[in-house]
Amino acid sequence: MEKLEPILGFECTIFDDELISIDVKCEFPQQKVNCKKLYTSLEKLKIIESGITFPLRLKHWTITILPTDKFTIMNYFRIKGIKRVVEEQIQSLIGHTTFIKPEVQYPKKKKYPNLHIHFYQITEDDGIEILDENDMTDKCMIKYENTKQFTVKRIADLEPFVNPLELQCMSFFPMELVEFDDENDNKIKDFYQHSIMLRKIELPF
Repeated sequence: MEKLEPILGFECTIFDDELISIDVKCEFPQQKVNCKKLYTSLEKLKIIESGITFPLRLKHWTITILPTDKFTIMNYFRIKGIKRVVEEQIQSLIGHTTFIKPEVQYPKKKKYPNLHIHFYQITEDDGIEILDENDMTDKCMIKYENTKQFTVKRIADLEPFVNPLELQCMSFFPMELVEFDDENDNKIKDFYQHSIMLRKIELPF
């Protein structure tokens, strides 16, 4: 691996497989100005790469997964669990342009968090009006009121079931376009940024 020039004050490393790691010193995008700048830049890039045109309208809905039992936590409260939730909504996604984004929030005095998957679907005449990628990033920003929610105790409570790092990094996932491998098979492609983060978590240091 090789050190690169810092980006917005964050140290950067490139690995042999050309994966670039940015050492972000924040748990949530709005904790610091440079954290939010990095996040919004990444999200704008994802929006531009999707090829959508503006202005447009977005219909927004949310699927919430509650930590009702060990099975639910182990199967959904992880990076691959995001795609599992999306796949369960596939009938609402076929034939439409839809973006998704996860959110992890601890209710007050709760042992485990709730997992929210946000869906943003382009519509003809329904939903909120979006002028450009800046407007889309701003209106789809998830606000985290509590930026200290991953306490030592809560992390320890999660460890028997999942890798807490997978949940902690979700606040920095930009919106991802839902894409299909084959419309006939109704198979959803892996989300690029999610796969990259999984590789980073699994890298030996």
